[in-house]
Amino acid sequence: MNVIRTITFKLLLPDGGSSALLDTMRAYSTAFSASAQWGFENHTWNKVENHKATYKVVRESVPDLPSSLVQCARDCACEALKSAKCKTLPTRKPLTAMRYNQRVITINLIHGLATIASVKGRIKATFQVSEYHRQYLSWTVTSSTLSYDKRKKVFYLHVSIEHPDVEPVQDISVLGIDRGIVNVAVCSNNTFFNSNQIKRVRSKYAHLRQELQSKGTRSAKRKLRRMAGRERRFVTDTNHCISKQIATSRYTVFALEDLSKIRVQKRKGAKFNQKLNTWSFYELERFLQYKAAALGKQVVFVDARYTSQKCSACGHIYKGNREGSSFRCRKCGFQLHADLNAARNIAQAGISCLGRLSVNQPNVARS
Repeated sequence: MNVIRTITFKLLLPDGGSSALLDTMRAYSTAFSASAQWGFENHTWNKVENHKATYKVVRESVPDLPSSLVQCARDCACEALKSAKCKTLPTRKPLTAMRYNQRVITINLIHGLATIASVKGRIKATFQVSEYHRQYLSWTVTSSTLSYDKRKKVFYLHVSIEHPDVEPVQDISVLGIDRGIVNVAVCSNNTFFNSNQIKRVRSKYAHLRQELQSKGTRSAKRKLRRMAGRERRFVTDTNHCISKQIATSRYTVFALEDLSKIRVQKRKGAKFNQKLNTWSFYELERFLQYKAAALGKQVVFVDARYTSQKCSACGHIYKGNREGSSFRCRKCGFQLHADLNAARNIAQAGISCLGRLSVNQPNVARS
């Protein structure tokens, strides 16, 4: 089973290296725009046709851009066209991140070195490998991306690495997980992860933003810039901790609801919709997926319908069974916390899902 990670390093560049990479980013964006324009006008995202039509023109417009980067820009443009189904013209800012393939970048994780192709030749950059990242030194580098933080004026190298030797766990033990706004996650083994701390932090930052925006002074704007991202990083850290605790539990299969269409219908007012839009259920899902895969465990997705209305004891489905956080079955009288009842229903659905799928399948994606 292949496990893929992306690790990020802050680059230390020689004199003139920063300007060379900035010029490369601008040339890369020019190549991207030319390929995207041709594909949009001809209503196609075929990479071969795009290459035949645009390669010579792009090479003439940005002659110093290495040919492999021209091809990377073309591939990115075609993928953007495919994503938009050619209905809109993809645009790209001049200093957006660049994708590098193995022909135009060489990365040595052991020594913390990278040679990066640019419009002014190869640039030798260094980066520090932390103790945590040393566990990945034996992994295989598959691709990389170079990004630029305009606020900090720093380049970052995002390296995708792969490890193919993780053995899947053979024992099957299913844990159902109900994700919600009040409780971040409730597991079928009676474990609760509430969102009280997240709500307190979000309320604090919302109040601070309102106060600083109302002032509008230079110092207030500087404070707002320093605050930018702190709330997001706190929520991300919380999701990391929760997903790690779940993934390292004794269970080998984690059943989640398929919430891919949860934001399509919004019918409970602006205040609820605001809570729904700040709900980071997908981030928790992604973290759990890759942490479980690294341990040889599985994540399965089940139908989200009726998990909150169904009795986990007798199977009776009725909308009135749930009232807020309380669940009482109108048929058998079974009572339980509503989120815990839903988690048990998800676990039962996960067991049924495994019965229809191969036990050795490492990761079950939603259909």
